[in-house]
Amino acid sequence: MRIIKILPSDRWPDSWESYECDGVQPAYRKKQDAIDYASQRFGGSSGEVHVYDATGATIERKIVIDGRGQYQKVRE
Repeated sequence: MRIIKILPSDRWPDSWESYECDGVQPAYRKKQDAIDYASQRFGGSSGEVHVYDATGATIERKIVIDGRGQYQKVRE
């Protein structure tokens, strides 16, 4: 299963990264922009977006991508 992580950026202060793998981790000023980007990256396949808290240590919610271009919050 493919997982994309939304983490606070180490490179850019007050930014969030949508981390797929090394080299594919665009940074956004708003957390929701990073979540929206990650949710669109699945392109018809299924997986999960894990959204971390401001420390980057704890998952605060998981978003399940169903593979049909829809997504829903699973846990907040």
